Amino acid sequence: LYDTSRPDGVPWPPESDKVLYRPVLSQHFDAVSEANNVTATVIVEASDRIEDNQWVLDLVKHDPDRYIGLVGSLEIGTPDFKKHLTKLSKDARFVGIRMRERPGGDSFFENEAVWSDLQLLSDMNQSLDVLMFQYSLEDVGMVAKRMPKLKILINHVAGADIEGKPADPNWVAAVQKVAKNSNVHCKISGLFQQSHRQPSPKNLSFYKPELDVLWEAFGEDRLIYGSNWPVTMRGGTYGEYLAVVKNFFANKSRTAQEKFFFKNALKFYGLPALKQ
Repeated sequence: LYDTSRPDGVPWPPESDKVLYRPVLSQHFDAVSEANNVTATVIVEASDRIEDNQWVLDLVKHDPDRYIGLVGSLEIGTPDFKKHLTKLSKDARFVGIRMRERPGGDSFFENEAVWSDLQLLSDMNQSLDVLMFQYSLEDVGMVAKRMPKLKILINHVAGADIEGKPADPNWVAAVQKVAKNSNVHCKISGLFQQSHRQPSPKNLSFYKPELDVLWEAFGEDRLIYGSNWPVTMRGGTYGEYLAVVKNFFANKSRTAQEKFFFKNALKFYGLPALKQ
């Protein structure tokens, strides 16, 4: 959620993005939710401005039943990380952070401050989403082994490049290896984005090879639904995206579907049961 009309603008998306560069606020997702029978959601913050974590929490505080959590954005390995995390996590809706950028490049994980902050996340029972574009599945596995109690969620179908053909063997092997860490979960999000096509294919068969790999590796207890809305709109509508994912799970058990679409997320993020 973001507002391009704010006086200081937004760090993302860029003005050049003709699909996403416009205000995207709670009322816009409310409409999407009503149209697609989405009753609750966890927001993932995309701004690198520390103050925007609180801005989003304030933006949706009027509807705590629909907007039940926020995965925030704080830069790991910085002097004020502990201060900001401690303050934000006083709000029960603040459930963790997403690791997005990689300051320092290949030397990122050589910084002891990075490991100190990851340990703090683990100690506070906060979660770590990982945006895969600057990290590898090997990176995730390394963190998972060193921090076995840290809850880790790989975003965007584990960074798969989806081409509508058999999954890349190297990616398959990396997925199978990282999934051996019981503290690592995977989000089925960003399918349209990972197809690298606009508009994106709407047929399940295009995405099924990678989805089969993830299902086999993580099973019904460690896969979590995510839409990547509003980025989804680059490839198609929310409803079209949801239909692809629903089609994949159509032949799975009712129990597996419930876990995937909401119960696993509630458990992973440490959120209370949804109100009926």
